[in-house]
Amino acid sequence: MDRRRLLTSVFGVGAAVALILLLQGLWSGFREQISAYEDNVGADLFVGEAGTRNFFGVPSVLPIDTAATVRAIALVERAEPVAVRFAVLDLHDRKVSTFLVGSVAGEMGGPWELVEGRAVRRDDEAVVDQSLADQHGIELGEDLEVMGERFRVVGVSGGTRSWMAGFVFTSHRAVERLLSMPGTTSFVLVRTPEPRAVAEAIRTRTGLTVLTPTELGDNDRELLARIMEGPLYLILLIVFVAGTLIVALTVYSGVVERIREYGIAKAMGARRRRLLRIVLGQTLIVGALGATAGYLMFLGASRLVVALRPQMWVKMSSSGALAVAAATALMALLAAVVPTRRVAGLDPASVYRG
Repeated sequence: MDRRRLLTSVFGVGAAVALILLLQGLWSGFREQISAYEDNVGADLFVGEAGTRNFFGVPSVLPIDTAATVRAIALVERAEPVAVRFAVLDLHDRKVSTFLVGSVAGEMGGPWELVEGRAVRRDDEAVVDQSLADQHGIELGEDLEVMGERFRVVGVSGGTRSWMAGFVFTSHRAVERLLSMPGTTSFVLVRTPEPRAVAEAIRTRTGLTVLTPTELGDNDRELLARIMEGPLYLILLIVFVAGTLIVALTVYSGVVERIREYGIAKAMGARRRRLLRIVLGQTLIVGALGATAGYLMFLGASRLVVALRPQMWVKMSSSGALAVAAATALMALLAAVVPTRRVAGLDPASVYRG
């Protein structure tokens, strides 16, 4: 096989594999990000308005005294309100999507990791997500305008970003005021040693929706999948087909160039199965080299993405890596179909006739 053609094919297949890995890694990162709040805030149960399915979907509105009602139920250790709304900030003449979270000082609901500064103590203070702060140059002590009011940034939080927006944490009273909804909250966060029994007791007494962090996260991922899975799978299919065609074209060109040698070998008694193994071996070699090159490209590309867009998480799971390896092997096998058919149908006499 021509060396230049081989290098070009390996690079092409590598680019396809790298893109598949990067898309899969971004998708895994999005799926992990979307439930960052539920997974880390420390609650065993989330109590929301009847019919609520998602944490950041259709807003849940509850009377704030729901927390006291839930707190009175047996085996409930803590029941604390959190107010959540989607908000758009104006930062450097740009519209920036955020999730506004209001909680009571010292209670669950606020940031679970502070990388700078301190937690919110007053109604005119805020803690912002680190990726949001880095991207827009927000520093401690600055004023941040949220829905027409100004808040002093007193802290920067880490790991507090959903798939499409960073978090801005402030007090519960501040969110009530911003939304013009005094005496209300979005969810009651519950901590208990018996989540299943307590969830049933809350439903029986209040008629409200009670979900575990896992259930909320799964619902959020289902919502994300409905939005993004179709376009994502279409892109992956196109990339897979392109990689397959690159391998097939490379190997087929090599077979055509050496068709006389294949014909002579066949005339001298070489079995068709042996010739087919040679062709298949070439496709697998190109696929393996392409997969190796693609993995190296993916490592570089993922670091570049994180450096340029720190709000994006690239997560490569072992199952995802195995799926990509299987897809690359399938790519090579499908690419071998046309060249092997060419060799299988070869008439040695036609080679001698020119």
